[in-house]
Amino acid sequence: MLIVQNGYECDYEMKLFYKLFFGEKEDVIVYSNFEYKNKTVNVYTEIIYGTDIYFDDYYYKFDTENKKKQLIKKIFTASCTKSFCHAAEKIKNVNLPWGVMCGIRPAKIVRSLSEEGYNRDEVRKILKDVYEVSDEKINLAIEVAENEIKLLKEIGKNSISVYIGIPFCPTRCLYCSFVSTDIRVSGKYMDEFVEKLLLEIDKTAETVKKIGLYVENIYIGGGTPTTLSAAQLTAIFERLKKNFDFDRIKEFTLEAGRPDTIDKDKLIAAKKGGVNRISINPQTMNEVTLKKVGRKHTPDMVRNCFKEARKVGFDNINMDLIAGLPDETVDMFKHSLDEVIKLDPENITVHSMAVKRAASLRFTDMELTKAKYMNEMLSYTQKRMKETGRKPYYMYRQKNISGNLENVGYSKDGFMSAYNINIMEEKQTIIALGGGGSTKLVMGDRIERIFNFKDPVEYIKRFDEILEKKDETVKILGGEKNG
Repeated sequence: MLIVQNGYECDYEMKLFYKLFFGEKEDVIVYSNFEYKNKTVNVYTEIIYGTDIYFDDYYYKFDTENKKKQLIKKIFTASCTKSFCHAAEKIKNVNLPWGVMCGIRPAKIVRSLSEEGYNRDEVRKILKDVYEVSDEKINLAIEVAENEIKLLKEIGKNSISVYIGIPFCPTRCLYCSFVSTDIRVSGKYMDEFVEKLLLEIDKTAETVKKIGLYVENIYIGGGTPTTLSAAQLTAIFERLKKNFDFDRIKEFTLEAGRPDTIDKDKLIAAKKGGVNRISINPQTMNEVTLKKVGRKHTPDMVRNCFKEARKVGFDNINMDLIAGLPDETVDMFKHSLDEVIKLDPENITVHSMAVKRAASLRFTDMELTKAKYMNEMLSYTQKRMKETGRKPYYMYRQKNISGNLENVGYSKDGFMSAYNINIMEEKQTIIALGGGGSTKLVMGDRIERIFNFKDPVEYIKRFDEILEKKDETVKILGGEKNG
């Protein structure tokens, strides 16, 4: 592979689209020449593929005057990748429902265009003409952006969110690349991990107080937080209540995650602890697939856990599904979605299968669902969500996502997750605790990141450094506030 760019460089994006068309061992050379003059973008692309040459000559009228640098960069980048894809499509047919939009936050592009003064129809035209996004995805991006804006306006002044990472799981799923360890190996460290986490909660409360902020949302994720015992969870909830003003907390989410880790005692502990939103995640309602990917529960266990959560009093439940799991057909996915809809959760999140380097699935011969079938699954999701009154409100995309598609959260009115939108759109500071957490300090257009150790053993052994990271947070945010 060789990519040569003249006039304008967007190496990351070009390589991303290159990988959609060509393998690492293929003999391919790409030349891209960019020019901007007379208020017109011109990109000429030439692809040498074996002994043949394929080209594209792309023009787009665009006046850069009074436009933000960020928007100009987006248009220039899209022009380069679009010209490349036009040339590459003469060699191979690749499904691109999102066209040449390669960012992880499609709705953010819509909001950026709106902030630049473009109206809804103009935004739609840019997504169609510049990015070549399909009508279905344009409608989705615009609807998500409009729903996000409503919640972003409700972020309290001087408010933050808190994320707590619990890096333990009962087993590791075949497709997983999240921060987690199998408790059959790491379970002996759980007590000490929780002890240290309680101290980190104390330190975080001091940090928040020093800077003059308050906590608006709490999210406990992982891993699988309900791998912890009811007593361990209770200790965490009590320490949070002791340190933070719960009268000001709007949303407190616990990822109950895997049904094989949920029981009545843990649900009661969560309810008493102030949790007002939980996730119960089947991923699929097909038992054959559950076994295949290493999930140790059944569809009936999902149904029973959901019913128990309702009995305990949870009126805001999210359920996750994955489209494109190994060997699943479109009908199998439709069955999963329809079974989840029967339970009537307030939130349904549908992820497109993405296989990352850390996932075991990369090293198996299981076949992922082909792109066109993936898109059928997501189209069916949009149709069914609309029929059931759930609206798309947050969306993100990942590297290596099947079909170059998306992950979308759908919600009934009044149940959209503020935390999910905040973490996607980066409009509110999120302070992370526990294993693998990533603190995002939002200061206008600038974001500073501070990372916690991923491995529970490292978290325990290097805990002094964890506390120092909180002092670093005070210096950064305190300095920004005083400045």
